[in-house]
Amino acid sequence: MIRNAFFALLLASSPAVALDFSIPGGVVTKAENSPAETVRLPTRPWSTNVVPDSVEGAIRKRVLRIGGGAQTTLQLLAPMRDALNEAGFTEIFSCESQSCGGFDFRFQLDLLGEPEMHVDLGDYRYLLVENTDDDAETASQISLVVSRDAQAGYVHITEVFATDLMPAEIPPSATPAPLEHQGELIETLERSGHAVLSDLEFDSGASELSDATYQSLPVLAAWLEENPSAQIAIVGHTDAVGGLEGNTTLSKRRAQSVLSILANTYGASPTQMQADGVGYLAPITSNLTEEGRALNRRVEVILLSN
Repeated sequence: MIRNAFFALLLASSPAVALDFSIPGGVVTKAENSPAETVRLPTRPWSTNVVPDSVEGAIRKRVLRIGGGAQTTLQLLAPMRDALNEAGFTEIFSCESQSCGGFDFRFQLDLLGEPEMHVDLGDYRYLLVENTDDDAETASQISLVVSRDAQAGYVHITEVFATDLMPAEIPPSATPAPLEHQGELIETLERSGHAVLSDLEFDSGASELSDATYQSLPVLAAWLEENPSAQIAIVGHTDAVGGLEGNTTLSKRRAQSVLSILANTYGASPTQMQADGVGYLAPITSNLTEEGRALNRRVEVILLSN
């Protein structure tokens, strides 16, 4: 049933709207289009000696959440792979978490971020196909990343086109949360000694901030300038998915990127700041639910002295 529905919608494509990957029980929770972008689409397992392949074009990314969580990643991927084959796509490369390269392979992929796209580093699958018919009305290449947790399955779809795409329709549930009020951040920092920079957004697995406007950073930089004796630490945190070493490394890189923007973009003094990451060792709530894991993935500022 899933295969037939997926296949029927797959054929009803156009260059403007791309392929429709809707399947029964699935909901698109996030979408993003770019008229011209470079995206990494690996064609082999991760290796320290291999640079992942990349392609250029109009890029559409979508995240599909499939409720239930009972299906394995192979059960989720198989009908989609079969439908793509029937639609004329040819498989270039596929792998599962360990054969892909685990943590390192996952974090070289250009994916939309958590919590919409959740990737279990020990249980995911990757598929890359190409359109051998050279049909301009469909994507030239498509990659699927499939993972799951106890509540749901997650499918990340990346499509590459030669033509521009219409703007993505983002579901209301995927709209970012409102930014913190300016005074609220400083008040919390001075009262509690720490504050979560809740408006910061990182793409999944990325150590650099996504291209957005962040209200908290100029506010924090201005406060540092007004308080030249203040010392702060920027600390990255992750959820409990994956190993401690990989999560700690990622959290440190994210903290360092925030520090760099504070210094290079907003003029904060590097001598007043330090950056570190603790991975999943300091959760603020349970990691047993997706909502809890989303809250635990954060960057905090800690007041060391003033």
